[in-house]
Amino acid sequence: MLMMFLYPNKSLVLRLIQRATKEYPNWQLGKKALQKSLSFVNLKCNCLNFKWEDYGPMSGEVQQIAHDLKAVGKVKITETPTKKQNAFIKSMTSNANATIAPELNDALEKTLEFVAGKSAKELELLVSVHFWVERCNADNDTTEYVFQKLDELRPDAAFTKTDVEESICEMKKHNILS
Repeated sequence: MLMMFLYPNKSLVLRLIQRATKEYPNWQLGKKALQKSLSFVNLKCNCLNFKWEDYGPMSGEVQQIAHDLKAVGKVKITETPTKKQNAFIKSMTSNANATIAPELNDALEKTLEFVAGKSAKELELLVSVHFWVERCNADNDTTEYVFQKLDELRPDAAFTKTDVEESICEMKKHNILS
């Protein structure tokens, strides 16, 4: 247990996986959904480093922590075959316990209420929209600016202006954007 206090980010990652396993057992929490969920938690605690990568904001630290937790047996990754040949959906689960600070637990709880049940693609859209809304100049049309950024950086994702508008509205509804 001492190790978890020495590595608070490891505890945060493990706690999210553990709570998702227990409270949302039908949710496919893979590596991408884990990254996107923690990106939203990070808005409140700013304890992890995220930068823009191919699929939106990502954290090498989160990737390493998830790998380490799997290596020591605290996280299990299950592969479910898809309709595509040799393609799998990976889902993370854990029954290990982790203790985190109350303010992190509050941020985690609010985030889980918002993200649980959403697909990795939906989470990619939401966190990517948030990332670019935060960087939008007040002189720009926010929806147009974000759509252009996503279309430029992720054309294969085929996000639409409507997707961007709906994401902004959803995040405002949940007080993630003002």
